[in-house]
Parts: sequence; structure tokens; C-alpha cells
Amino acid sequence: MSKQNLKIVLFHGFMAREHMQRHWLHYLAELGYSNVGLYGHLPSAKKIAEQIIDLDQSKKQKLVLIGYSQGGFQAVKVAQVLESLQYPVELLVTIAAGGKGRLLPKQWGYNPRQIPDNVSKTLNFFSLSDRLGSDRCYRDNLIQASNHDQRIENIIFDGSAHIGHIELSRCYPKQRIHHLVKQHLISRIEKELFRLESSSNSAL
Repeated sequence: MSKQNLKIVLFHGFMAREHMQRHWLHYLAELGYSNVGLYGHLPSAKKIAEQIIDLDQSKKQKLVLIGYSQGGFQAVKVAQVLESLQYPVELLVTIAAGGKGRLLPKQWGYNPRQIPDNVSKTLNFFSLSDRLGSDRCYRDNLIQASNHDQRIENIIFDGSAHIGHIELSRCYPKQRIHHLVKQHLISRIEKELFRLESSSNSAL
């Protein structure tokens, strides 16, 4: 499958646009993914969802949503809107989407831990030493499926690893990536993207 047929949408959190551009946009471009968009955590989720559908005229793109910090909340919210529009999400990734990001409850107005039915697989990454992006109550960090067919995983970095909010999303340059983040987060996302490519190739 051409990597153009894999649509990746990134969502940055509060004051993190440049961070996502410098890290995730650069990183994905090096992997050969050019069909990548970046949105913030404030725009209307409905408008974003409609733009995603409008840009997929062929209706053959596999959609991946990746949200960092409050952008993780936005990614889930966009997935919910896409569910109402009967549009599938192959992979949803949330990174450090918790903690102080919950200070705007009126903005979110929903449970960001409940994954909508249209999402096939979700990976939720958080670090227990990240006070900005993780909740004090351990269970509040865990995502939940809406049906038995969904595949969800909560990937937790222990507090002893001392991985902070920025470190959890740093993926460029390679020499500055925390070795545990590289092993359990970066490599895992790479693997999932490759899996989606391979499954589409076998279906052709």
C-alpha cells in the first residue's frame, strides 16, 4: 500500500504546536509518511472530522489519530464525531492526555477515557512521573473500550523511570529520545503503522 493511503492526523496540546512540528511531523516525514495533518486542541472537533472526511474522496484511507497532552482529549473527541458520521478510525493514540489537561472540563464535556465504537485499536501512553499529563488516581488514567471487539492497551511508564511530559513525546532527533520511550512508545507506534500498511497490501 502507498503510504499516501494512510492518513495520520496529529493533535497538539496547549502551547505545543511547535513541539509537535519539530518532533512528530519531522519524525513521520523521515519514515516516509507525507499524508499527515496537524490540529490544535481548541478548534471544533466537528469541523476537524468533516475536513478529514472531505479530504478522503477515495474513501480508502486508513485513519490514524495521534494526540499529545490536551491534544489527546481532542483526538478522542474527533473520533466520537467521526463515529456519528459512520467513519472508522483504525488506530487512536493518546500520549500524556490527563493531569492538568482536565482543568478545562467545559471544553471537553465528555469522558476522554471512553473510546468510541468506531475505533478499532487504541494505545494510551502515560508516565506516572508526569504531573502535567497523568492523573493522581491511577485508574483515572486508564482508557476503556465501548465493545468487546475493540483492542485497547494502556502503556504505563513507572515513576522510577522519571519520564516527564516533554520527554514522553520527544521523538526527534533520535539521540535525544529517552531509551524507554524509544523502546515502548516510538517503536510501538512504528510497528502499528507498518501493520496497517501490511494489512492493506494483503487485501489488494
